[in-house]
Amino acid sequence: MNILTINAHPDYRNPQRSANQLAQFASQKLTTLAPNAHVEQLTLYAPDAQIPEITGENLNNPALIADAQDALIDQWKRADLILIFTPLHNFNVVSRLKDYIDNILIANKTFKYTADGSVGLLDGHQKVAFIQTSGSDYEHDIRYVNADIAPHYMRTILNFMGITKMELIRAQGLDLVENDKAALVEAAKKQLGDYLTSVTTD
Repeated sequence: MNILTINAHPDYRNPQRSANQLAQFASQKLTTLAPNAHVEQLTLYAPDAQIPEITGENLNNPALIADAQDALIDQWKRADLILIFTPLHNFNVVSRLKDYIDNILIANKTFKYTADGSVGLLDGHQKVAFIQTSGSDYEHDIRYVNADIAPHYMRTILNFMGITKMELIRAQGLDLVENDKAALVEAAKKQLGDYLTSVTTD
């Protein structure tokens, strides 16, 4: 099994960040569940991450970033399981994750246009989990449910490529004073652990 873990937290070095705690938990869990798996880790905000920012220059001359994009696409395609760890920023994914998506959602590589509309070029075998942390509760709080944009965005992107299912795992309401933050993170770890157990024992 090939596994790709993507850490999209800007403060990726900080062990106190909930997304980082979940990413670390997943890494340790996979060591036990899938010791023979090939695991690749991509930290989007790390200085050595090759994630081109789309600019006017390379938009008009795609060859400038083609090699970097092909490397990211190849990494994405060879993964059987993809885990994306991210905080919620202003109702949506963080900017570096958007940059990453802009480099892997490429016509004639991960999707194509046809007379009947777009068609994904991936075969759909990949399993993807989107692990999102947030200060507020976007699933139950009526003030925020309509602002629950990030999971819908990710499902749209994945479906565009041919991936029809996405597991959503949340640690939410982390900044609400009435909540036990540590307990919420532990609950998310439990859900993540159950998911990893199910997908590594299929």
